[in-house]
Amino acid sequence: MPEIVLDNTAGPLKVPGFHDIPIDVELPRDQFAAGINVWRGTILTAKELAMLNLINTITERPDWHVRIFQQEEITRWQKDALSSLSLINDQTWSWCLKELQDKARNFEKQGHVLVFNTGSGICKSDTAIPATTQAQLRDATVSLIQDLGEQTQSLNMQKPVVVNVVDPSLFPLVYGRTMVLVGGQPCGMDQGSWSARLQDSQIAPERPLFAQEGAWEHLRLNCIWSTRFQWLPCEVEFNGPPGSTDVRISSYINNLHPMNRIVYSAIEAVLTSSIKQWNEILIRAKWTEQLGYRPSCKPSPREPIRIRTYGVDWKMKYPEWAKKLPEQSKEDQLSVEQYNKMCAQVEEYLKEPESEDKVHWCLVHTQRIPEDWKARWGLQRTALTKYARMFFFEHSDPGTAYSYEDWKSGRTGEAIIGPADQEHWGRTFGTGQFLLSHPWLKPHRWAFEPKGKKDDDHQFYTVTLQDEFRDKGLQVVAKLHSIELEPDIPSFSGDDWHTEGNANEHIVANAIYAFDFDNITEPQVSFRQRLWHDSQRYVYDKIGAGDDPDDDESDFDRPEDNDDEDSWIYEPDREEKYACWDVKYIGRLFGFETIQNAPAWQELGKVRMPPGRLISFPNAFQHRMSPLELQDKTKPGHCRFLTLSLVDPTYRICSTRNVPPQQPKWIDGSGSHMDLKEALELKEELTKIHVRKDEATFELARNLVFSGFH
Repeated sequence: MPEIVLDNTAGPLKVPGFHDIPIDVELPRDQFAAGINVWRGTILTAKELAMLNLINTITERPDWHVRIFQQEEITRWQKDALSSLSLINDQTWSWCLKELQDKARNFEKQGHVLVFNTGSGICKSDTAIPATTQAQLRDATVSLIQDLGEQTQSLNMQKPVVVNVVDPSLFPLVYGRTMVLVGGQPCGMDQGSWSARLQDSQIAPERPLFAQEGAWEHLRLNCIWSTRFQWLPCEVEFNGPPGSTDVRISSYINNLHPMNRIVYSAIEAVLTSSIKQWNEILIRAKWTEQLGYRPSCKPSPREPIRIRTYGVDWKMKYPEWAKKLPEQSKEDQLSVEQYNKMCAQVEEYLKEPESEDKVHWCLVHTQRIPEDWKARWGLQRTALTKYARMFFFEHSDPGTAYSYEDWKSGRTGEAIIGPADQEHWGRTFGTGQFLLSHPWLKPHRWAFEPKGKKDDDHQFYTVTLQDEFRDKGLQVVAKLHSIELEPDIPSFSGDDWHTEGNANEHIVANAIYAFDFDNITEPQVSFRQRLWHDSQRYVYDKIGAGDDPDDDESDFDRPEDNDDEDSWIYEPDREEKYACWDVKYIGRLFGFETIQNAPAWQELGKVRMPPGRLISFPNAFQHRMSPLELQDKTKPGHCRFLTLSLVDPTYRICSTRNVPPQQPKWIDGSGSHMDLKEALELKEELTKIHVRKDEATFELARNLVFSGFH
């Protein structure tokens, strides 16, 4: 089958949904990753998340890029971090300091900083957009909101809290309804061109072709892709010298008339800066055709993780003297002097501090030690049980498997623990025999079993949209909205988790510019990502110790043996004895209250949005706006944002270049335009589709499952 070439600049129109090209067409080539059905990030440890949040917090401080090199500030910030953040220790701080200083050097050159950068990241800048551009947007939006208010009043509509001033969900491409220039002719940027082109347009197909392949056909058809709607991006051309990100918008922004030239100019300025940020966060996806597998795109992370581990690093060591303790059945072979010496050593050992963490490896598990341990258990079992009660869970530190310099160079394939061999579930006879004679090594059994293939070292790459797509240009969806609060509605509850658009739009990156705030609390944008997970690579007890014939807790049911304060430590828990008992500690390692069967999503953190800030992030991340409220509850307030969403430039979709405006006031004559009432009804339908898409995206991630033999 010949390769499909997408093109919306010549006839016939060769884009998804037209001329026998399925809306879910997958091009067999390298592209960029979207979060709806492609990207899965590596699960991060709780400590790495703490590092990311600390770095983000410090980059919010005034002149951080200068102060991070001043020893007095470094000492103060280190002391503050160590005292207020439980997961930050000296080793972790040392890594963060090196990374912050490197970020400061880059900030001096580029004017922006990358935070939460693992896999991809969020790029932020408070100086990217000139104050003149901010003022232009602020002033123009006031009149746009007034015009919008007049339209909604004509329909007796109440003013909503979220006012979508420029809304891509209004007058979108509607299959079976929208008139399209299927011959590929440009519709132009003025009323005369639009009117002239109407006679050449045809109604978009009623039911566009859908490939309907794969196990997720039903979910994809009804929730991820839409056979009903598509947002209409505008066309963007590079018009500066080679290497420049300067652009001009060459087709109208849907729902923003080109006569608003000042707004167009301001959006072009924001686009120019957004492209620089998109270059930092876009995720490439490499087309692979592996034998025996369905061809697909495999995303390539921008940066490696800082802490690579597939299990808990239990560091407790068994005392050397205890390794010589005999089994109870052989104690009679000891001399009286030897026995008394060993008893004294065990008695001193029993006085050492204990952990509240419970473990249950075979022969090394948390149990209550009886007072008559000498007669009942003997020396070895008592020492092994005390050993089990001294395992303290610890979070793994950066710099353990590889250094900061290794991380910067991509030499990051080594893991602190694991990975386990995916083909090896059982216990080998040789290892089993060895551990029977060395029972204190049971907690470290993984080190004596076959290991899985280590992860590949990281391959860094760059993206330069202005060079790679200079001739082709970009397609961008623009959205301008305002959150308007009043004394009778003093708060906004925030957004739900979402990505921008459906899979149809192929959106791979977003930029949000906060340009106008008044009497409102500062917004924050939260981010989370879908996770890649293969439980077989993790080191945990997949089989379990099972029932120990000597583990008879009924022996300790006498009232005189009970200690109310510590009884919970020794409470027998049958679940602890079987497979996956230690998965709860893996959950703690990665910051999950309960990781078994948890949704495969992980929240990264929040980024502040003060006025004048531009942030960019991949559409592979879901995001949501924080709740807001009025500062002075007696006065109105607002905050206003411009959001720009980049269509994967390796694709082409139907754009405003191909669709004469559907807004009734934009073109003279009746034609087949929608009126505002119909457009609002269709928007409500599209909004529901977007909600279900985000729900389906959540479901597609499935759950984190750690399998074992029960």
